[in-house]
Parts: sequence; structure tokens; C-alpha cells
Amino acid sequence: MSAWPKWLSLAVPVIVYGVGILCALTYESDWPAKQTWVVVLTGIILIWYTWETMLIRKLAALQREGQIRPFVVFRMEAEKYVVENIGSAAALDVRIDSTTIKAPGLQIDITFPQAVPLLKAGTVSELEVDVQIDGEKTDPVFAAHLDPQYAVADIDVHIRFKNLEGKEYALVEVISPRTVSIKGFRDESAL
Repeated sequence: MSAWPKWLSLAVPVIVYGVGILCALTYESDWPAKQTWVVVLTGIILIWYTWETMLIRKLAALQREGQIRPFVVFRMEAEKYVVENIGSAAALDVRIDSTTIKAPGLQIDITFPQAVPLLKAGTVSELEVDVQIDGEKTDPVFAAHLDPQYAVADIDVHIRFKNLEGKEYALVEVISPRTVSIKGFRDESAL
């Protein structure tokens, strides 16, 4: 089945409007009634046109949003923690929230103290990592829990970033033994 021709979306309302006006002018006897029908039909066409324009505007906004949306992921690469922008535009102010791992009698806090101010599309940036065990700063080797190769439990890693217009996004990755998956992605400004 072929798609609806473009010219038909304009021709149908014009024909319906023309036939409606012709009928109103031909079959109504008094002039005020003819004018009323013309105004009503014109109003219907204006409502239809406004609706179509609104849909076009929404589609254009979605298309534009897709063109400037970054998508940042976190991973371990060559014994270093990195963020990569796999989206179609630059990401600004990329941050990884602190992660806490609790075990009986032990608490490991893993922080990435510095944000990445600019991460262009398709690029990777290394992250500096700080680790504290029970409040004492220690060797970053304990951050290995964020590597799926060494993970012993599911750990949520929260990534926050902005697009070029300052619109905020949040992504949650779940690091599990041997796997990494995306738990959620959301537009923070929509909340």
C-alpha cells in the first residue's frame, strides 16, 4: 500500500471546505445563515491547520533534541576508568556520583572528584578516582569493584551530564559480575 500523497493532505481539506461553502451558499435561503456556515467551516479549517502545525512543531523539536543529545557511558579501559560519549553531540559537565559498597564491617566509598567539563561526541576521557575504606583514604586499586571482571555484587553507577543547551540527563549503569547494563536513562529537566 502506498503512502498518503503529500498533495492529498492539502487537497482534501480544501475540497471539503469548498464543497461546504458551496452548499451553504446554495441551499441556505437567508444571508445571515450563509455567513454563519462560512464562519463555522472556516473555524474548522483553522482548527485543523493549527493542529497540524502543532504536530510539525513537536516533530521538529524531537528531531532537534536527537541531534544535540549526548549519551555518556562509564567503563574500565586498560586499567583506567573512563567515560565515553557515544551520543551525537558534545556532553558538558560529565560527573560520576560517589558509589558506596557496604559489606559486613566494611564500607568502601569510591568517588570521581573531578567532572569532565567537555566530552565531544565519540571521544573518551580518563577519570581520576579516590577510594576510602571506612573513611580512610586508600589505594585506588579497591575501585576494581567497578570493573565487571572483578565485581562481586551489582553496583549502580550514576552518570550525570548536560547537552549544549544545559539540559541535564542522568544515566544509571549496573555493574555486575561479568556484565554491564544500562538500568535507566532520563531527562532530568523533565522531572
